[in-house]
Amino acid sequence: MAKKYIDVMDTTFRDGFQSVFGGRVLMDDFFPAVEAAKEAGIKHFEFGGGARFQSLYYYLQENAFEIMDLFRDIVGPEANLQILARGINTVMLDTASREMIDLFAQMFKKHS
Repeated sequence: MAKKYIDVMDTTFRDGFQSVFGGRVLMDDFFPAVEAAKEAGIKHFEFGGGARFQSLYYYLQENAFEIMDLFRDIVGPEANLQILARGINTVMLDTASREMIDLFAQMFKKHS
């Protein structure tokens, strides 16, 4: 019987932080855990978007795009990275124009 590949996505670094801490976790505090997850063989991460994206700016004074770049550096180019978008609102709190949705897609593709 052939082995079956099962892809498991780790949502700790977005949903876990957002659910437990309101997304307010400094990058220097969780990057060692990202490294450990990579070393454990995890290759699929949800790591940004939603309130996690906003809390970096509002509460932590950290740049979400810089964190995306550093996250990618840690997990490597082969990792599958995913972010949460609120449909037509993307990461905003109000409905976005087509131009803003396109900009969102371009920026998140560039940084993750």
